Amino acid sequence: MSRGKPLSFDREEVLLKAMELLWRKGYEATGLAELLEHMGIQRQSFYNTFGNKEKLLFEAIDLYSTRLHTMLREAVAGAETPFEKIDRIFDFWQRTTECGCFIGNCVAEFGATHERVAKEMDSQLSSLRAILKDIFQEAVDGGDLPADRDTDVLATTMVTYGQGLALMGKTALGREQMRGVIEIMKRSLKQ
Repeated sequence: MSRGKPLSFDREEVLLKAMELLWRKGYEATGLAELLEHMGIQRQSFYNTFGNKEKLLFEAIDLYSTRLHTMLREAVAGAETPFEKIDRIFDFWQRTTECGCFIGNCVAEFGATHERVAKEMDSQLSSLRAILKDIFQEAVDGGDLPADRDTDVLATTMVTYGQGLALMGKTALGREQMRGVIEIMKRSLKQ
């Protein structure tokens, strides 16, 4: 049984292009015609492949999240201590914040007004908090942090810091100023 005409484009490649445009401009500010042109595909191919713009957004969010988790794992690979992992994550965030965080941008654009997007954003941020919570638990278990430290609160604090850095990265804040802010953030997590 035939599954229809094969795609004449690389699905992940056009999805990546869509993600980049939505990340830079926002969902509402990006019209379908502009999206199609940026992706380099025809309207019918778009609908056949992605369904609609909202479904495309969720696929783009999943792609971003998958890539973010991979890059975070790579950033902490080889770190010898939990706080070296934290330092590397902050360094990673500092290098990658020029467009903000795609998830944070979606949270800012939709807030709680779009229930499905809000639920997806909460899920994505929870996934990130879980990664960070494990790192802080490693610090508690290794005696680098007191046993009474709430690793969930520490992880949530770090996600909040990261979102703030991503937002500020979209401004003209200089790298030296950002480095100073990051040093204060790191110290607060170690207390």
